[in-house]
Amino acid sequence: MIKLRGHHLLCLQGFQGYGYNEEFTKNMTLIHDKLMNDEESIHLVNGLDDLCKYCPNLNKDICINDRENEKILKMDKIVIDKVLKESNQKEYKASELFNLTNRIFKSSSDIKDTCYRCKWYDVCTWAKSKK
Repeated sequence: MIKLRGHHLLCLQGFQGYGYNEEFTKNMTLIHDKLMNDEESIHLVNGLDDLCKYCPNLNKDICINDRENEKILKMDKIVIDKVLKESNQKEYKASELFNLTNRIFKSSSDIKDTCYRCKWYDVCTWAKSKK
């Protein structure tokens, strides 16, 4: 089972191999491949997840940049609130959860509060697919 925070449900769908450093990117690629092949289930969490473990910006379980951490927590809250409004589960089959998030976040206006300030927004194929 892979633990994921809210906004990573969106990031993984647009992931193309970019990352903060080599260690982070390797971990993201491994988790991405497992989830896209539906090999693992997902447990939704509030806070640090299995992707965060390798983030070079992590210090004492928070982002070293307070402003960035605040933005990340806001993105997580938006995604988790919308997902839990549709489903009360905490554990999901990967394909079910990605399908659910795509039904919720189906247009550029649906993702604007969550994604538009993200540093990866301009290279994210998932965000660009939203019309």
